[in-house]
Amino acid sequence: MKPKSGIFPSLLAATLIVAGCSSGGGSTSASAGEAITLTSTTPAATGDIDKVTWALPSGEPTSLDPAKTGDYSANSVETNLCESLLRLQPDFSTAPGLAKSVTQKDATTVVITLQDGVTFWDGAAMTADDVVYSLERNRDPKLASYSAHVFANVASIGKTGPLEVTVKFRTPDVQFIPDLAGVPGAIIEKAFASKAGEKFGTPTGGLMCTGPFQLGAWQTGQKIELKRYDGYWGTKAKAATFDFVFITDDSTLTSTLLAGEVDGVYEAPVGSLAALRKTTAGKLYFGPSTETVSLGPVAADGPAADARIRQALDLAIDKNTIITSVLKGAGTPLKTFTPPLVWQGSTAKNIYDEGYAALPDTSKADLDAAKKLVAAAAPSRTTLVVAVPAGNQALLQTATITQAAAQQIGLTVTIKQMQPGEYAGMFYDPSLRAGIDFVATTGYLEVPGALYYAPGFVIKGAQFNWTGYDDPAVTQKVVAAVSATDPAESARQFVAAQAIFGPAKLQITLAEQYNRLFLGKRITGAPASFSYISTAWAAQVGAA
Repeated sequence: MKPKSGIFPSLLAATLIVAGCSSGGGSTSASAGEAITLTSTTPAATGDIDKVTWALPSGEPTSLDPAKTGDYSANSVETNLCESLLRLQPDFSTAPGLAKSVTQKDATTVVITLQDGVTFWDGAAMTADDVVYSLERNRDPKLASYSAHVFANVASIGKTGPLEVTVKFRTPDVQFIPDLAGVPGAIIEKAFASKAGEKFGTPTGGLMCTGPFQLGAWQTGQKIELKRYDGYWGTKAKAATFDFVFITDDSTLTSTLLAGEVDGVYEAPVGSLAALRKTTAGKLYFGPSTETVSLGPVAADGPAADARIRQALDLAIDKNTIITSVLKGAGTPLKTFTPPLVWQGSTAKNIYDEGYAALPDTSKADLDAAKKLVAAAAPSRTTLVVAVPAGNQALLQTATITQAAAQQIGLTVTIKQMQPGEYAGMFYDPSLRAGIDFVATTGYLEVPGALYYAPGFVIKGAQFNWTGYDDPAVTQKVVAAVSATDPAESARQFVAAQAIFGPAKLQITLAEQYNRLFLGKRITGAPASFSYISTAWAAQVGAA
């Protein structure tokens, strides 16, 4: 998950699979009784288009350097510029990207065979040296790459042929290959990046990658312009120019979409879903997603550190109220923080599915059970502080629902609204978490694999284990799952660990939200699933 004004950063950073719904579509009920159909794709474009204007509701990216890409806005732009070794498909499976193949040669060796004939925007050929450089810089502590955790088990990365790179591991890591479908696998030109230094990925430093679009003008505070790269090695982009504009106000964004001034947006405003579904200016799509809404405990002491208090809050909150009131029907209950979409392409899918099905269903409130847990915990204080980002109405509403539920079980919640910058910083700066018990947040997984997310919450000392959770059995099973090269054995170990840490509510998962895509009537072709977060999706957008 990643920080957005109100986004939980993942290990850097999950959908629902609706019963009876395939990846191509399915339906569930919206809050007003109107059926929501989930689809992973939209109709293919019929031709090229001169220009597309696209909104970024989370605002302007701070950097387009893949090592510094960690939120909705940056990913939405960067993935169309800097391609990864593997491609994330709409159903969250992977396919060859800049790598022709990625092979697990043995338990501690991965061999990457590169595509031939790929060039950077300046015409230079992509080589194994560029790939080694791109992956290695994620391991540089001075760079502090957002993807550093992906390389934690890597011992070495080396060129073993003109178009071959070999990665050696200190210990097996089954999650590494799927991670290459996301930003951790993005490739940049070594010579250009070395010369640009710290300015690489900024408006003044620029970028040099291989994607279907190249970076045009970056007008700070106004827009980022992408230009079609005519020397692209794959299928050319449909749009000659693709402009990203920064519109963070929901009302303004809705007005520009309805007026046709902006052609499209991902994460369409929840409060405007009814208007966007009715308009003739375009079409609103709902797709499978890995996005979640949750309450994250952020303190190693006090009530939030007690699993019984977390369980009590979980039981007090009616998840369907969150879905109806906050998500306007565009979501579904979720039992834990790792949603089923991430393992749908695994050969061990059935094992994961059975493990998920066995988890307790707490979607309906059980106040009597919640009160008993609070009484048993006998916390030193019954007051809790829940932080939300100022201006985010959906998360404020989530916190308000939490506040009312907590009151019914003898807990008093105070809502603290933080400025977006301070709120985002809280995920990396412990001092900003002082005096806070829970954070209301949304987040996502950007690559397939059940093990991308969980270790960061359940292993002692991990990046997002802020409660000090430490269960030797969970640690043993998660480490075994990461190390197992047999997919079935890895799945069994993960499921066994999840059966223990799931009920501990290290995240109080309130709902999974569907991906919300609005396309103006001029355009089509964008993936409707959340796969866009790690794909060169804009290249598919063209004339309707």
